[in-house]
Amino acid sequence: MIPRYARPQAADIWSAKTRYRIWFEIEAHAADAMAELGVIPKDAAAAIWAKGKDAEFDADRIDEIERTTKHDVIAFLTHVAEIVGPE
Repeated sequence: MIPRYARPQAADIWSAKTRYRIWFEIEAHAADAMAELGVIPKDAAAAIWAKGKDAEFDADRIDEIERTTKHDVIAFLTHVAEIVGPE
């Protein structure tokens, strides 16, 4: 968005912060579903929510990872793993 033409509320909707928060929620819900299916431990899904729900995702760090991976979602998930840990 071009900041001078965007209302603050609209710009916030399309911000990297909002995008990464939504991506986190999608991945955390997927972890819940995988836990219900027995693919991952339920404790791991709970840890993802606990450690990531209030996390501040670092757009600069994600961009840095993306320069190596050449994939935005993989870069984001790598950053989430840095925050959440081995769970």
